[in-house]
Amino acid sequence: MVNEKQYVIDAFQTYFGSFLNSRLVIYGIGQNTKHILEHFTDFNIIGLMDEARAGETIYGKPVFTPDEVVERKADLVVIVARSNNVRIIYRRISTLSSMHSIRVYDILGNQLHIDHRKMKTFDSYRTISEEVLKEKIIRSEVVSFDLFDTLIMRRALYPQDVFHVMESKINNSGLVHYDFAKARIHAERELYAEGENPKLEVIYGRIQAMLGLSDAIRSEMLDLEVKTEGKFLIRRHRMCEIFDFVVSSGKEVYLVSDMYLPEAILRSLLDGLGIHVKPGHLLVSCEYGVSKGNGLFEVLQSMTRGQKTVHIGDNYEADELAARQFAIEDTFPLKSALAMLEDSYASQLLEHTSTLIDRLVIGEFIAKQLNDPFLFSETEGKFRIARNYDMAFSYFSPLIYCFFGWMLKRAHELRLDRILFSARDGYLLEEISRSLRGAIPGFPQTYYFYTSRAAAVLAGLHDDEDILFASRLAYSGSSQEMLKDRFRLADEDIQERGEEEDAVYLLGHRDAILKQGQIARENYRKYLQTLPLKPGDRVGFFDFVSSGTCQRALSNFVDFELIGIYFARVGYETTYRPQTPIDAMYTVQNVFEKQWHFMDNYFLMENVLTSDEPTLDAFDEVGLPVFGAEHRTEKQLDNLKEMHQAIKDYMSQANWDVSNGHDIDLAIPDLIFHMLKGSNSAMHTDYFDSEKLVDEFSNRKFDLREP
Repeated sequence: MVNEKQYVIDAFQTYFGSFLNSRLVIYGIGQNTKHILEHFTDFNIIGLMDEARAGETIYGKPVFTPDEVVERKADLVVIVARSNNVRIIYRRISTLSSMHSIRVYDILGNQLHIDHRKMKTFDSYRTISEEVLKEKIIRSEVVSFDLFDTLIMRRALYPQDVFHVMESKINNSGLVHYDFAKARIHAERELYAEGENPKLEVIYGRIQAMLGLSDAIRSEMLDLEVKTEGKFLIRRHRMCEIFDFVVSSGKEVYLVSDMYLPEAILRSLLDGLGIHVKPGHLLVSCEYGVSKGNGLFEVLQSMTRGQKTVHIGDNYEADELAARQFAIEDTFPLKSALAMLEDSYASQLLEHTSTLIDRLVIGEFIAKQLNDPFLFSETEGKFRIARNYDMAFSYFSPLIYCFFGWMLKRAHELRLDRILFSARDGYLLEEISRSLRGAIPGFPQTYYFYTSRAAAVLAGLHDDEDILFASRLAYSGSSQEMLKDRFRLADEDIQERGEEEDAVYLLGHRDAILKQGQIARENYRKYLQTLPLKPGDRVGFFDFVSSGTCQRALSNFVDFELIGIYFARVGYETTYRPQTPIDAMYTVQNVFEKQWHFMDNYFLMENVLTSDEPTLDAFDEVGLPVFGAEHRTEKQLDNLKEMHQAIKDYMSQANWDVSNGHDIDLAIPDLIFHMLKGSNSAMHTDYFDSEKLVDEFSNRKFDLREP
């Protein structure tokens, strides 16, 4: 049997022997890289790559950043890493090949590239089914489970993201100000490179020496890691059901993990997740000083005395090759949520991982949507949306979280005194704002503000220009019907239509229209008097997706300045109030532009943000809101409350500060929203089925669910 060292040397010679005179960079700083450097001394290996060690010298070679690889005119990069990590690494450095023509290979000579045009195939998932696994379990006497990414997983994209979250907490607490994440990663890798399978205490001993920490601070940091790990860990629910099935069957069950957390800590974390393991049945590499690949499975075999064993895990090298090496009878390979994301229709998300918050948002998404390792065997590679709650939590919440971060930043930059969340799209956002206001310093005062196009446009009518602007807004009906619906004229005030143009005909009703506008304006002002708004205030005005109709109309009669704070703005060009100040998180020139996916069907989200009240029709003579007819069913309103709760839960449970939301790559929540399309997801909810969206102002109805 060829050992790993010889395997790597043979592979490098086979696949890269012809590159003797090329300028070559190796990604990776582990023992296998060391073996290559020692054996291939005549190759022109100009340096190494490792994101945590850039700027250092290792094995006598400089560790480059991607920019330095370009500057040094490298010809190729060879990624020396476990196969399940190769694609992850390539995503980080893919611009080397896509923008600079530097070829990137894995150790087996496969040139790596990203091609979104290729057809996705999910054939490999056909055998990753609950039925196949249960058959293997029934035939076995002992069942062994890998732990991380098999029974449990983190609500983060990469394990190291936990260290970056810790770094933020450490620096914000004033405990110590160091590049903690880099030191944490460095210390662990260094110990493994020295041949150890270190416990967490040993890793922190190395960190203490590296950073010059006191014993007390080292202890606090170690405790913080355990607590932070606990916050990120969740069950892979269907695998835990399999675990319970095995336990109930009376078979012997073992957990086998390559891990630095000692058994006592790991057992405590598992107990907190409702996973209980018999004493002596949790085998951890740091306790035995050997990994799966060099002896931990041998320990398992000695305990099971050669009984027929099936091992279940997600890592090809550690859970399949190593298991076979130590005569484990059978294996069941499944895939981590990250590997499933790589294979999925949402794989483009992995091109947007440059910041911690990007990775945390993606990690939260896959923790919910790819928690089930059997999913793709049942859906042919699609996501599954089984509940309204799940749809709102996973697909709408990232957009809302991103908006709040952007809004807080812009409110500060624009020096806004207040923010009005306009009805009805601002209802949920105002509820969320009330919960955030006490937790975030400097959070602006916000109010839920009753308005609608019908109420604002009518109240904003002063002259012919206003009337013509109102008449040009979309409407399905005749001019006579518009006079009745939009301008509130009585039947007896509407003149017979002749051969004149629409504009001439409408302006023939000028006096009656302006009289209705004056009544609407006086009533609206009585409502405005109930709000703590002062003349001259700089007031942010929220609208969801708009060209600014309500804001322009309101600006005709309010005595404070309205600055638009929109989720998305469409249609820049207008001759009516063109200087109206509007800012938006997403900007598109028109509704046909394809820059952002959510514009394809933003009505879906609009109908989740909305309130449980009907659309505002007008204000009465004392300034109280008068609502139109309710077109939604009781069931839809109940579902709406469920989805509101899901979004609130997301906002409260996320493992990052909402004020950092402005740092999220806007493509991430947009791509997640795009996964709602039927070609990407199997949707088993009926919220958008039973009723069409009714828009009284335009006199139109819209289907929300795509055909």
